[in-house]
Amino acid sequence: MNFLNIALLAGAAAFLIPLLIHLLNKRKVVTVRWGAMHLLHEVIRQRKRKMKIEQLLLLITRIAIPIVLALCLARPVLTALRSLGLGSSSLIVMLDDSFSMRAPAEKTATPGASVADQARTDLQQITESLPKGSAAQIVLSGGTPRKLLDQATTALDLIPKKLGDVPSMSGPVSANDAFQAATSALKDAPNAAREVVIVSDFQEADWKAIADGAALPALENLSKQEPKPQITFYRIGSDLAENLSIASADLSALVAAETQPIGLRVRIKNHGKRPWQDIPVHLEADGARLRTARVSIAPEGEAVLSFTHAFDKVGDHSLSVRLEGDSFADDNAFHSIVQVRNQLNVLLIDGKPGAAPLEGATDFLELALTPHTAAANTLKDLIRTKKVDLRKLRDDDFKQTEVVILANVEKLQGRAQSDLDKFVKAGGGLLIFAGPDCDIDWYNRELYRKGEGLLPAAIKGQARTELAGTPARVLMQRLTHPSVLYFNDARGGRLQDAEFRHWFEFAQPTNNETTQRILSLDRNVPLLLEKKHGQGRVIAAATTANAEWTNLPLQPFFVPLMQRLTTYLATEGSAPAWQLVGSTIRLNLEKTDLGAEFTLRDPTGQTQTLKSQQEGDKVFVQSPPIAQPGIFQLQRVGSDKTTFHAFNTDNTESDLKPLPADQIKKIADRHEASFADSLPGYQALDRTRRHGSELWQPLLIALLALLFFEVLLQQRIAKG
Repeated sequence: MNFLNIALLAGAAAFLIPLLIHLLNKRKVVTVRWGAMHLLHEVIRQRKRKMKIEQLLLLITRIAIPIVLALCLARPVLTALRSLGLGSSSLIVMLDDSFSMRAPAEKTATPGASVADQARTDLQQITESLPKGSAAQIVLSGGTPRKLLDQATTALDLIPKKLGDVPSMSGPVSANDAFQAATSALKDAPNAAREVVIVSDFQEADWKAIADGAALPALENLSKQEPKPQITFYRIGSDLAENLSIASADLSALVAAETQPIGLRVRIKNHGKRPWQDIPVHLEADGARLRTARVSIAPEGEAVLSFTHAFDKVGDHSLSVRLEGDSFADDNAFHSIVQVRNQLNVLLIDGKPGAAPLEGATDFLELALTPHTAAANTLKDLIRTKKVDLRKLRDDDFKQTEVVILANVEKLQGRAQSDLDKFVKAGGGLLIFAGPDCDIDWYNRELYRKGEGLLPAAIKGQARTELAGTPARVLMQRLTHPSVLYFNDARGGRLQDAEFRHWFEFAQPTNNETTQRILSLDRNVPLLLEKKHGQGRVIAAATTANAEWTNLPLQPFFVPLMQRLTTYLATEGSAPAWQLVGSTIRLNLEKTDLGAEFTLRDPTGQTQTLKSQQEGDKVFVQSPPIAQPGIFQLQRVGSDKTTFHAFNTDNTESDLKPLPADQIKKIADRHEASFADSLPGYQALDRTRRHGSELWQPLLIALLALLFFEVLLQQRIAKG
């Protein structure tokens, strides 16, 4: 047992007061002999014994009162099990390491400390207070949940050291996935007494739906584990109420030709309640500032700026936009890599050439991919097309080509199919458009091949709307695929304006790991499907490339859509335009490059050496997860060739608004968990749960009982 206010135990010495009074009041007995005394002798003897017992009880009661009062004030806590090492427990901490945790924390002893810094400090104190023999594990819950340690450790001083390497740059918290990871970690807990603590800023964007009643099956499953773990929601708040961020930045082209202007549309978001005036926004290329624009933003409003720039040298270039003005600078920049090339070679295989202009299956595509050439413009087109009639296709047509497009092709004859398969596996891109002349059985048998071939999904058949019926349209939703991100803003084009009266109906893909939807129709069917095949990729369109089934080629956005799909396929083997912080840099190499060394330079100029490695028959070089935004340079040792890589923070983390404490408590109550919003509050919960309730409450009741008993006993003695 120990005491929370041990100094007050000295008050127990007050028991000496009633003892001294009792001893001082003890009178010497004077014997007076009386002739008839023998008649009362037995009565007096019995009465004297009873009085001694009552006096002794009164003395014991009066001695006990100050002792119990002192114990009550000292607040005793039972720690017998803990002192013997039998109270050890297993602690699982779900630590939010998302980007929002980098915001300044409330009421910290260290000026400028972030929420993440405060969380690490609190966790150090929590782990230090664990009983001897306890084990702990940290589940980093931002982005994709993962364990800090390979397994739970009893070397609790190791945890603060490991947490010092966590950069808190992950994406938003997926609560259900995080609780699943915690459940997995809990299964390996070595002690019967188990506790799960969720440490987070509880960003409203991540937790609002759960507070409103959304199901959290992983937490329900966690709370049903036996023995049942103690669960605590521990909120660490931020004092940053105002924040500006670059919510999105979209490039007009993924790849550009020399001197071809590239548009960059930037959306700036104000996440706070105050207006911002005259905020400078800078455009930077290859590390040099080009120009500055200024913008004002209303409370919780946003502003859109557009920049253009043309590079005059072939190669990889960095293009960044940066704003100034607020105190949380980590989300004030966007970085991208622009590939400048002489040209991209695209092979158009026309399944049904037209006798008149724009009647052929690839005529609209040829115009969309080379608009300047078609208009006899002096501007240079990045894409160079070669159109071939299916009946005149030769083996060497695939040479010197980055992308092949099939439009209304009935079937491929001879070696064309195997050559096309080799072309894609080697890193080429393939775009397949439907058409009335396509042999669906051949496509399923030879191109799909039960998921092993080029086609992303089997074709169930053709679907169409009635002549007077409502045409199908592109499903309105947030677009996430790199080739169509530009169309999230209506100024890039309203994809929903295109009408579809006829389309191929694709079956559900058998391999969801390599196949994904790019666009869907409002009939809940895919319009564009993508599949990874070897080192290359295939995109299948459920409609035609001409106006036979749809008015898509007549829409103004058809040109940028086709160019972005084509350049995406042509450059997918190279580095992406940008990635989220937390991702890795990975470049595929030739087998002869095994063992080669590379130097990786970060935005601050620090370098590290990477060595190529082999996995199966693949040779590659891969970096550790990138922990900061900016432009990184990867250069092979002994070579002057450098590749550039851009990393940005997840913009969904920039809205720092926290979920109110009462809403967090509502989530906790719904799942029979506890809630704490400070370290003392958590420690009070921990004392109660780990060692049982403090004993001052029952001692107070005992004290009142003793006082009542003392009064009754005193009255009884006085009457006697």
